Amino acid sequence: MKNAWIFLVLFGATSWTANAQQQLRRSQYVTNTYLANPAVAGTEPGMVLSSTFRHQWAGFEGAPSTMLLSGHQALPNGLGAGVILYKDDMGGAIHQTGIELTGAYSILLNNQDAVSFGLSMKGNQFVFDGTDLEVYQPNDPSLPGTMESTFGVDFNAGMMVYGKDYYFGMSVFNLLQEKLNVAGVDDDQNRLVRHYHFMGSYLYNVSKLVAVQSSALLRMTDATSAQLDLNMRAIVNGTVWAGMGFRPQDAFVLSTGVNYGAFTLGYNYDITVGENMLSAHSHELSFGYFLPVRSAFRSRPGSGRKARATDRILK
Repeated sequence: MKNAWIFLVLFGATSWTANAQQQLRRSQYVTNTYLANPAVAGTEPGMVLSSTFRHQWAGFEGAPSTMLLSGHQALPNGLGAGVILYKDDMGGAIHQTGIELTGAYSILLNNQDAVSFGLSMKGNQFVFDGTDLEVYQPNDPSLPGTMESTFGVDFNAGMMVYGKDYYFGMSVFNLLQEKLNVAGVDDDQNRLVRHYHFMGSYLYNVSKLVAVQSSALLRMTDATSAQLDLNMRAIVNGTVWAGMGFRPQDAFVLSTGVNYGAFTLGYNYDITVGENMLSAHSHELSFGYFLPVRSAFRSRPGSGRKARATDRILK
């Protein structure tokens, strides 16, 4: 990758600092909320498997891309478990791979509502390759000319209150703010920073055939300005949906998807509306599979009913 612009955009300055590191961005947080909050693990009436590929700034050489595999399942006695595998290329010279293991516990508040708590342990391999960069200041000591790799362990936590047609909650990522130990960076800044997610959604049944779901996700860190994701989609017969979303000063999002039996396919198209002129287009494709489990394992409200597409489409 021979383009310093990606490096500058991702980190905000020619002097490299790990403080601008961000969690993986996904426009399809609506269809796989587990990636935004570990408390979601086990809140579905079955096993949920999902894969996602995101290609950001399409058409721009060395543009970021992300691959994700995830799965979570309800266990007996209100317990839940999940796992996430990811590979995040943040622009050629910088990439990370890792795994997250989640444990969660749901408490029934009444016949329709519950609260869930989740904790994930994360192992993250962070790599910076300084051997293939063209920079404006070749002698900048903060830009190592070698490939560096560091592995760290951190934790994510979350809570969520949810019912048949709604959820809201919050999550915190990088609780320990693990140090990256990359050369040329001030020791106080040479670490991951905490990320905070505040999220909510409500599903309104317009008729027996059509439902409308509104969702929001607020991302915050100590190092960057807050970013708000707003989304609304119409769902027909619990099977087909189309929607739109908006991230102020960033992107306008179009989405569509279909449930076919136990399978789910979703697509998002992001159109840049902010000051980023690298590319106006980003694509995100996801594929999921839902496997119901016996009722003794179900930990969400309404667990006595047979799982339907409209029940699981909320999360």
